[in-house]
Parts: sequence; C-alpha cells; structure tokens
Amino acid sequence: MRKCIKFIKRDLAFAAFIMRCLPKVTVQKYRTAWPEIVYSIEEINAQEPLPMPYRPTPSEISRMEKILGWYRCLNTFETKLVWKRSCRVPWKSLCYKLLMHRSTLFARYERALAKIQVFLDQEADVVD
Repeated sequence: MRKCIKFIKRDLAFAAFIMRCLPKVTVQKYRTAWPEIVYSIEEINAQEPLPMPYRPTPSEISRMEKILGWYRCLNTFETKLVWKRSCRVPWKSLCYKLLMHRSTLFARYERALAKIQVFLDQEADVVD
C-alpha cells in the first residue's frame, strides 16, 4: 500500500501538534520563594476564564510515537528540516538558519518525504 506524500505531511503535522500539547518537562522539587497570591471572590469572578489546554488521549500519543519512528530512515539534517516544516516554520526563516536557498531546501524536503514514503512501503511489505 503506497502512502501519499500529502497524508505523510498531514501525519507529521499531527505528531508536531500532539508534541506541543504534551505537558512541559520541569525540574522536580523546584520551588519559588514568592508567596502565593490569594484572590478574593470578587476578583475571581472579575477574571476571564483561562482556556482549557488540550490534553491528548493515549491513542493519539501512541500514534504520535509511531509517526516519530518514521524519522529513523532520515539523516540528521533531513530530520531537522522535516520536523521544522511539520511545526510550520516558514521557509524564509529556515533559509536564514540553514544558510541555503529556498529551492534547495524544498528539494531536500521533498526527497526526505520520498524517503519516508519508501520506508513506509518497505514496512508494509514486511507486514504482509
């Protein structure tokens, strides 16, 4: 079964989204010296409600881990490029950071996606 590049891009963007939704890693037993702010009932009622953060489900996390396994077939540069594009980093900033022309980066990006496609096809052949 041949997986389309469009679906590979969608899945990589999904993995980047789920990675952003995971809780941040913090240092254990790190405390601040500042006292807690105690709000009155009137102050609490006057505040705007905080938006609820999206928490991914265990199945979404498992799917993200499976998608992150696709990076095994790429070298370090391709992995960074594909990950940054999955996180929707603009081409212009990538060109500046990686010191390459946009057309060169785009060609390498497409080649990396083709490598992932071949990797997925080989995995599908092994499973069948």
